Amino acid sequence: MDARRMKPLVSALDMGYRYRPYEMLRYFLSGLRTLWGLPELDTVPEDASDAVVAGIEAYSELVSRSVPFEDILGPMYMELASHGSRQGLAQFFTPFPVASMMARMSMGDLEAHDGGLIRVCDPACGSGVMLLAFLNAAWTDYGPSMLQRISVTGVDLDVICAHMTAVQLIANCNVHSLKLGELLVLRGNSLMPWEGMQVVAHGTATADIVVAPPLSPERLAALAEAAAVTPGLV
Repeated sequence: MDARRMKPLVSALDMGYRYRPYEMLRYFLSGLRTLWGLPELDTVPEDASDAVVAGIEAYSELVSRSVPFEDILGPMYMELASHGSRQGLAQFFTPFPVASMMARMSMGDLEAHDGGLIRVCDPACGSGVMLLAFLNAAWTDYGPSMLQRISVTGVDLDVICAHMTAVQLIANCNVHSLKLGELLVLRGNSLMPWEGMQVVAHGTATADIVVAPPLSPERLAALAEAAAVTPGLV
């Protein structure tokens, strides 16, 4: 994403030395979760609340003006990391055009899939860019109805990454009035140990879709198998 398009969002969350970039990003993600009725990630300090509100408004505007499922928070994360201290923001994510190419290479013919949800997993999801790219390609090639046949699972050990993935998936569905067959985001180690695995977000398009519990043994075993095969989209 063009840095000029992100400027209002990055500027809103850049509070100089009062709060570090990673702290503002956590407050921003927590503010969005609270807005959607989800448990907060952190309590937003009173003197940062106006900046968080401004950031949420700027992000919502960016999502509404972008194609569905474009990665916005990944580039924003790296832009924030370039402001002052990198403490807490030392990761780099796949650019969206590269992720889109990789998603199309792995997508195949979705219409040929027969029975059940089409399951897509990223066991080290980062900002969620690979899942976003897959959903963008499915939406572009097959239309919004195909999204209701897709189950996406994203997992990351980093708490900010897990919440970024959840926020981006939920925000795109809300802003663009889209539904996914299933959305599951976990925070933890895909390979094990699983005792500390946390559910960041989980939901289905309708009550008619029957899925296993988010931390069921069969889900975790499949997740570990996917992580062992490849660190990317499977």
